[in-house]
Amino acid sequence: MQLGRNEGISITNIGEFYKGYDIRLLHHNVQSLNNKILDIVIMLATENINVDILCFTEHWLPEVQMNVLNIDDFKLASNFSRKHSKAGGSCIFIRNNIQTEQVEYLQELGKEKVFEISTIEMPDKNTILTCIYRSPDSDFYEFLPKLELLIGKVSSKGKRLILCGDLNINFLQYSGKLLDLQKVLLMNNLINIIKSPTRITYHSVSLIDIIIVNNINKEMFTINMDLGYSDHLAQLLYIKAKNLQNESIGTYKRHFKEENVEEFQYLLQRENWSEVLTSDEANVSFNP
Repeated sequence: MQLGRNEGISITNIGEFYKGYDIRLLHHNVQSLNNKILDIVIMLATENINVDILCFTEHWLPEVQMNVLNIDDFKLASNFSRKHSKAGGSCIFIRNNIQTEQVEYLQELGKEKVFEISTIEMPDKNTILTCIYRSPDSDFYEFLPKLELLIGKVSSKGKRLILCGDLNINFLQYSGKLLDLQKVLLMNNLINIIKSPTRITYHSVSLIDIIIVNNINKEMFTINMDLGYSDHLAQLLYIKAKNLQNESIGTYKRHFKEENVEEFQYLLQRENWSEVLTSDEANVSFNP
C-alpha cells in the first residue's frame, strides 16, 4: 500500500490519529467489486486504517448480487445498481454495530449514469452520508440540478452532509462544468477536501474522486492511498464529529428583495460600459 500525495501523514502513524475520530470512512472506485472482495477483506484485516464505513463506486453488480455480497463485520446499508445497462453503481457498507437509517427522499433522486446514489443517515452524528457515481458520458447539466436538490433537502433537515464518490469532473483542470459545480458548493458552504490526484495513468493525472463536506473548522484529515487493486486511489476520511449537533450550518443565498434589485439596477446605470462596447476582443472587453 502506498500513501497518496495529500496531507503527509504516513501509513505507519495513521493508527495514532484514528482513535480520536468517530467518523472513519473509505471511498474507492473499485471498478468491479465482485473480484475485489478478497483484496478488500485482506486490506481490512492487515492494514492499519481502521475504518467503519466503506463506500464503493463502480461496483458493477446487479442488486440481487449486492444483496448477498459478504464483507466480514460489515453490512450493506445502501446500494444503487443499474437495471438497464452494465457497470456503474454505488454502495455503502457499515460495521455491524453502527445504527443508520434509510433516506428515501434522497434515494429517489437516483438515475442511471446521471446520479447513481446510495445514502444513509447517521442520527447520532446529525449527518447524512451520500455516495454518488456519475458516468463520464452522462449529461452534467442533468446531474447538477439533482445535486442542488440533494443539498437543499439535507440542509432543510438541519443535517450535515458528507458526499463522496466519483463525479468524473476533474478538479485539477479548469472547465465551465467545474466552475458551475464549485459555485453550487460555495453557495452552500461546502468544500471538496480532496486536493491531490486520485487517478494517475501514463497519459493523464486527474482528481475525479471527491469527498465534499460542510466547510467547518472541525478537526479532520484525508489521505489518498493506492490499495493496489484499482487504477483509482482510495480516499480515507477521519472526522471528529462529536457535538456537531450544537453547531449551525451556514449557507449563502441571494436576497431578491425589491430594494436590492433597485440598488443593483442603480449600480449598473453608473457603470462605464464604453470599453466593453468599443473593443472587438472579448478577452479585452471582459477583462476585470
